[in-house]
Amino acid sequence: MYDVIIIGSGVVGALHARELSKYPLSILVLEKNNDVSMEATLANSAVVHSGHDPKPGSLKAKFNLLGNRMYRQLSKELHVPLLECGGLVVATSPEEEQVLDGLFERAGVNGLLENEYQMLTREEALILEPNLSDQVSKAMSLPTTAVTFPWEMAIAGLENAINNGAQLLMNHEVTDITRSEHGFVVHAGGDVFEAKAIINSAGAYSAHISEMLHPKFFTITPRRGEYFVTDNRFPIVQTVVYPAPGKKGKGILATPMVHGNTLLGPTSNFVDFDAQHQTTPEGLNEVRNNITKTIKHVPFDKIIRSFAGSRPTADAGDFIIEETSPGFVNLGGIESPGLTAAPAIAKYVVEELVIPRFSVLPKSDFDPIRKKRVKMHELTINERNEHIKDNAKYGHIVCRCETVTEADLDAIHRPVRARSHGRDQTAYRAGAGRCQGAFCSLEVLKILSRELNIDPIDVEYKPRSFVLAAKTKGAQ
Repeated sequence: MYDVIIIGSGVVGALHARELSKYPLSILVLEKNNDVSMEATLANSAVVHSGHDPKPGSLKAKFNLLGNRMYRQLSKELHVPLLECGGLVVATSPEEEQVLDGLFERAGVNGLLENEYQMLTREEALILEPNLSDQVSKAMSLPTTAVTFPWEMAIAGLENAINNGAQLLMNHEVTDITRSEHGFVVHAGGDVFEAKAIINSAGAYSAHISEMLHPKFFTITPRRGEYFVTDNRFPIVQTVVYPAPGKKGKGILATPMVHGNTLLGPTSNFVDFDAQHQTTPEGLNEVRNNITKTIKHVPFDKIIRSFAGSRPTADAGDFIIEETSPGFVNLGGIESPGLTAAPAIAKYVVEELVIPRFSVLPKSDFDPIRKKRVKMHELTINERNEHIKDNAKYGHIVCRCETVTEADLDAIHRPVRARSHGRDQTAYRAGAGRCQGAFCSLEVLKILSRELNIDPIDVEYKPRSFVLAAKTKGAQ
C-alpha cells in the first residue's frame, strides 16, 4: 500500500513527486512509456513565462506568476540550466500596438511588479534585441522571462525525489482504477498497486484516467505545435521574441535555447491523438512565413531539425486542479504556461490537497540538491584532463558536435535510468548537434546495447520506435 501514486512522469508529475518526497510518505510514480517525460515535456518551447499573458483571475495566471518566481532557486537546487534572457512582445502595426497596450494592463492586473514589465519604443527595444524586424514599431519588455531545459528539469526532479525515497516504474500504463476500503486499487503494466491517494498527471491522457473513476467532466484535445531548431553556431536572438498574441495564443516565437540553438515556433492546431507529434509541410511553412514578421536575418539554411510537440488543451479553458473525489486529484489541461506553473502547482496540490489527508510534518533529512552531472564541454582543458585520469570514458568522444563523452552518458545508470536512444540525444545532447547524429548514433546504440544487455535491434529511439528496422543478411 502506497501513500500516493502519481500517474505520469512529465515535468508536472516529476515536481509533484519531488514535493511529496519532502514528507515521510511512500510515493510511486507510474509511467506508461519506456522512458520519462516522453510527451508534452519532451517537445515544447521551454520558456519560463513572466505571467503577463493568462486571463486575469484564472489558475493559469495565478500559478504562472508563482512558478516563475520559484524557478531560479529550483534550477540551482537541481542543477538545471536556466537562461535568464528576458522577453519582448512586439507589435508591427497600429492594431497590434493596441493589443500590446491591453497586454500591458493585463500584466499589472496579473501581479507583475513595476520592474517586471515595461513598454519600449522601437529604438529602446533594439538595444535589447538588435535582430528585430524593420516592421516592429513598439515592444513590451518582460525581464523575468527565462528559458529552461524541460526534459532535464523533469529528470532532475524525479532523480531528487527518488534520492529522497520515491519510486518510479516505467512501462506501466494504467489500465484501471477502482476504489477500495482504504483508498484505490490501480492496475498498471500487468501489476496491481494500492494507494491511499492518487495524483492524475497524465497530460493529454488525464481525461482518460479520470474517467476510470468519474463520469466524464472534462475533455482533452491535443493542440499540435511545430518547430524549427537552428544550428547553435548561428544564434538569432538574445531574448525570447513574442509577436502580439492572437486567437491561437502567443504565436510564432523566436526563442534562444540554453545550449545556444534558436527555436522557431510553434504553430497551434487541434489534431487527433495519432497526429499530435507529426510535422507537416503546412505547419512548417507557417513558421517560415510568420517568423520574419518579428525578426530579420533568419538563417533558414542553418536549420538542423524540425519537430512537433503537443499541448493537452482542456475544454475548460483553464488548468483543472481539483480533488474531484476524496483522495483523487485531477490535473488536466496543464498546457502553456504549464512548464512555468509546474513547481507552484506541485506546492499547492501537496500542501493544500494531499498532506492534510496524512497530517504529517516535513522530513528533517530531505535533501533538495540533485548532484550535478559532469559536462565535459563546460570544463577547461585542465579540468577535462583530471576527469580523464579518474575515468578513461571521459576521453572517449561520442558526439563531436556537442563534445559528449561516453562518461557523459551516465543516464543509463542514474536513478532515472535512460532506456532509449532519444534520451541520450535530447537530454544529454549526443546527436543534438549540427550533424543530428550522423556520426554518433551508432556509438550511442552500441553503448546502450552493451549497458542494457540487449540486442542492438531492440534499442528504442522513442517508445515503440526502434533505431534499427531489421538485421542485414550478413549480421550474426
